[in-house]
Amino acid sequence: MKRTPLILAVLLILTALLPGCRERIVYTGLGDWLLLTDDPDDGAVGYNAHYLYVDADFSDDALEFKVQTYAPIPDASRDVQFAVYFDTDRDATTGLSTSTPGWGAEAVPNDIGADYMMFVGSDTADGSIINENLVFAWDATLATPGWSEVGQVGSLYQATDADSVKGSVTEALLGIGTTPQIDVVAILLCDPDGEVYYDHIPDLNEGHVTIDLDNGSVVQTASQSAGVAVDGGSVRRVSLITGKRLIEEAR
Repeated sequence: MKRTPLILAVLLILTALLPGCRERIVYTGLGDWLLLTDDPDDGAVGYNAHYLYVDADFSDDALEFKVQTYAPIPDASRDVQFAVYFDTDRDATTGLSTSTPGWGAEAVPNDIGADYMMFVGSDTADGSIINENLVFAWDATLATPGWSEVGQVGSLYQATDADSVKGSVTEALLGIGTTPQIDVVAILLCDPDGEVYYDHIPDLNEGHVTIDLDNGSVVQTASQSAGVAVDGGSVRRVSLITGKRLIEEAR
């Protein structure tokens, strides 16, 4: 019995000294973050992706995502683009995939067929800021299949000198009201105005994450394909919105 106060005191001290550790635990309670995947430190910049989370509360008809980086991001609204891709029909042959013609490999989300994308940040073309904090749906009916805007990203968090970026999308926009499972991959484009680095989450050749909305669980699925080896410093800048080099868009 005499040890109880001492144990409580130690726990309180650890809680105060190590607040960051709490975000690396897989939580399952309402209002907590559920860890989707741990990404290796393979970036050309310090603020490449480390952890990808989803809000563990699936009862509010919205999905909130957070990417945590290895180092603080100087200006999250301009130094990174955080894109989360959703395969809502779990069919790799529909939506944006590695087999989509005309798309740079940097902008393709591993082994899924992405039907929707949540885009946190802003794209640039010819020096202009465009496509800022939007939700897109893949439209195969276009003359050249691509992304069509369907709404705005919610719950934005793009703080200066912080180690995370957040955004949310409603289940209604994703059309998943009756879909129990979705496959997810994210891409973090680091330092878009300087050295270009595309960081896939899960990492390249590591497949995707499946979120089960019914039971609130996640499973990381190993890739069944060779994937595309494009992570790392790049001499070209490919838009996550169009899949084309920005110098081509400016013409």
